[in-house]
Amino acid sequence: MKDVRWTRTAKKSLQETSEFILELWNLKIKEEFIEQVDYRIKQIQRNPKIAPKFKDNQIRRLVIHNTVSLFYIDKPKYIKLLLIWDNRQDPDSLLDKLTDANNV
Repeated sequence: MKDVRWTRTAKKSLQETSEFILELWNLKIKEEFIEQVDYRIKQIQRNPKIAPKFKDNQIRRLVIHNTVSLFYIDKPKYIKLLLIWDNRQDPDSLLDKLTDANNV
């Protein structure tokens, strides 16, 4: 299994999404979301090409939940997590955030 490396952007976006879930629902739902993220990351580790490429480049998009996606890059020696994205956000800012995360 490949190692996973979190970008600062990915860590921050996971925290923001988790806090948003906690505000809307409760701690149990937030914990279930975190468990789902962990499960999906393990899937990526076993099969990095499980998710389709996003916009015909090296970035891949894996749906965690109907409203949340995980963006990552499959590097030769590790998996680089770029962003946890709430699919309801402004799509125009998505590419900027992905570019920023990938350049770190």
